[in-house]
Amino acid sequence: MLTLRDYANSDIEALVALANNKLVSRFLVYTFPYPYTRADAEWWIAEGVTAEGDITKVIEYNGQFVGSVGITRKTGWRDHLAEIGYWLGEPYWGKGIATQAVHQMTKYAFSDLRLQKLYAPILAPNQASMRVVEKCGYELEGVLKREVFKDGQYYDIHHFANVLKI
Repeated sequence: MLTLRDYANSDIEALVALANNKLVSRFLVYTFPYPYTRADAEWWIAEGVTAEGDITKVIEYNGQFVGSVGITRKTGWRDHLAEIGYWLGEPYWGKGIATQAVHQMTKYAFSDLRLQKLYAPILAPNQASMRVVEKCGYELEGVLKREVFKDGQYYDIHHFANVLKI
């Protein structure tokens, strides 16, 4: 059973254990550090999960902390949309958990937050993540060439989006 819930201080140990993995962080945004320390986890739970109006949830699977999913709302003339992001600890890859979490967060964003569009920028090598969003109804809108520079390498971004069906 999968649930999305708020972070708690009791999540610190599990967060560090799963997030301190180069394979987890390699395709994530620059604000997700590697190595991932206890201080990183403490800051994340105290401040990061709600920074700039973000909504970030723990992905809990069968009672275990397994990762995180969140949305970053945009402002101004783009306040009807948000970026969605997610990660799972390596032991939980390939089990359909990310797909369930993205589906739940997408449904929440459209129904409760009344957003009109969610988008997911995914680094080109991250084929597994592309499959996750496609299963949740996201469509490729375009490819942004050499959009990200990370770990000494340029990456294309595959820009996926899901628009509220009226």
